[in-house]
Amino acid sequence: MLPPLENTPPATLVQPSGWAFGRYRHPIADPSLGKTNRWRTKEWHYHSVVSDEWFLGVALVQLGYVANAFLYLVERAAPANRREHEALSPLGRALSFAPSSVRGETLWQRGRERIAMRYREGWSLELDLRLDGERLSGEIQIEPRESLAVAFPLAPDRPAYTHKAGGLPARGALRLGARDIDLCGALATLDWTRSLARRHTRWKWASFAGRGSDGRVVGLNLSADVYDQPEGSSHENAAFVEGVTHSLGGVVFELPADPERDPWHIASRQGDEVKLEFRPLGARKQSLNLGLVRSDFIQPYGSFHGRLAPAGAEPVSVDGVFGVVENHDALW
Repeated sequence: MLPPLENTPPATLVQPSGWAFGRYRHPIADPSLGKTNRWRTKEWHYHSVVSDEWFLGVALVQLGYVANAFLYLVERAAPANRREHEALSPLGRALSFAPSSVRGETLWQRGRERIAMRYREGWSLELDLRLDGERLSGEIQIEPRESLAVAFPLAPDRPAYTHKAGGLPARGALRLGARDIDLCGALATLDWTRSLARRHTRWKWASFAGRGSDGRVVGLNLSADVYDQPEGSSHENAAFVEGVTHSLGGVVFELPADPERDPWHIASRQGDEVKLEFRPLGARKQSLNLGLVRSDFIQPYGSFHGRLAPAGAEPVSVDGVFGVVENHDALW
């Protein structure tokens, strides 16, 4: 049984009685995990931004032993021609991480490479880096809306905190080489996570932001295998419809033999809240082996088709909403 989705979170994750585990519609201002070993703490800040013409995915990841920055840009009219940037920083020296998802700045700075994610009444992304031989620069503003914040015990001594959102209004402008990219009227997602993750962690994930067939703004966050109850429901499954968060039950991800090219299917374990088909148009992949840290994942991007029917909201049909799915296996 999932705990209720509460309106008001505590100010801090660490309380006198212990960690404030629960599910909230708004973020915890201070999600410090308390006294922890930096080598055990895993943190990342991810956004996607999607317009009628473009899709951008960008993440800054701190694993202690190594930090990772990646960004990819997809022109939706030619989705196979993905432009990508990825970099690693031993011991995480190139990355400084914000104290929370709604305070401070997470900054990747190495030479002329710069990715900054800052919060001040909303998120701003500042980009200045090489992308397949061309300079990508510019700024994007993302407005906050109701979201999903989850504090969860991965194990008795392993707390996790994650802040997810989708369907966030976004605007901005980028320049790629000599080409201007207008992102006014775009929509965005957020995944901000800090945890004492299990040494071996697996998950499946789906995320999108777009408009339903009836024109309503809708965002989605679904996962399996991390924040799960014993019966299979996940604490971090939610639909974001017109800025309101609606909890969703557990889902089953059916992966095809060729996850980069063939459709994925995602459906509710019980009932019919979620029934989606995802059709890949390309994929970002990584196979990383640094001894202490290993990570294998595939993150296809493409279109979602189907229906969401969260309790308390009118069902939303989607047909071609752009987003991502992911299958990840990490030893860290």
